Amino acid sequence: MARIKKIKLRLKSGLLSELHSDMIFGHFAWRFKERFADKKLEEFLNLFVNGEPIFTVSDGFFEKDNEVFFPKPLKLTPAKFSAKDKKDRIVQFLKQKESKSRKFITLNELNLYLNGNLNEFEKSLEEQYINPPQFVSDLRVSVEIDRETFQSKEGQLFPYHPKFLDNNTFISIFVKVFDENKWDEYKCEDVFNDVFEIGYGKKKSSGYGEFEVLGGFEEYQGFQEPQESNGFISLSHYLPANSDEIQDAYYEMNVKYGKFGEELSVSQNPFKPPIILLAPGSCFMTSKRKDFYGRVIKGVSDYLPKTIHNGFAFSLNFNLL
Repeated sequence: MARIKKIKLRLKSGLLSELHSDMIFGHFAWRFKERFADKKLEEFLNLFVNGEPIFTVSDGFFEKDNEVFFPKPLKLTPAKFSAKDKKDRIVQFLKQKESKSRKFITLNELNLYLNGNLNEFEKSLEEQYINPPQFVSDLRVSVEIDRETFQSKEGQLFPYHPKFLDNNTFISIFVKVFDENKWDEYKCEDVFNDVFEIGYGKKKSSGYGEFEVLGGFEEYQGFQEPQESNGFISLSHYLPANSDEIQDAYYEMNVKYGKFGEELSVSQNPFKPPIILLAPGSCFMTSKRKDFYGRVIKGVSDYLPKTIHNGFAFSLNFNLL
């Protein structure tokens, strides 16, 4: 049986990259390579390529006052008006309109949704006001350096906008582990720590994307998945597979224009072809209950044919009518 672990992070510097599941996995692969070299990395990645992932990982979500803010499911129930009085119907309509604008839900609301308690779920959306945390963006300006003289280039200024969090807001990432033995064998917990402590994303060599991992990996039992299910919600950037047997879908797309990291970022062709992934909060109807859904794409770059892109979803099963 799969076990869910939670990583809680404190952002110590500005952040210039998104905390998307596929990007987190890419950083994991680079840190894995540094620890174990190419041969061990190829062995590790082949498990995912062959449809036997050791784990799946979610996107990063805000956490404040011990409350994690999850993406609101994209499959919702139609609006219902129970009030008979015109004035009450208008009030109810305004509440429902406001609830539809919410982008995040609480753990309690997510569990109501997973178990098909949609009336209570909708009522909570209408009546419970939440003020989710958000990044604060800043403007920074740097000057381009001449790689031959190592001096500043005149007039070559470029702006960028790092994001920051206050001291009471954290990032939570969830990992679903399917093979504890391989998780330990490949020292996955240590590699994840390296990902965030060494630095994540753009300009990490300049101090950006630095996190503190708080308390290590704790087992998480907050999700209440039903025993019987007819679909799932993805908390990752997900790429469906034929074996998922999707019957219906409610989703948003995110077009990724990827770029290779580390030393490959300065290679002859550091850019990846565009790829479409389905965003967290997307919901899928399927009669096939699985521990994981999705797939890995092989050969996403002609320049580097061994390159893969991870589209496995951190999924939670639901039972909806």
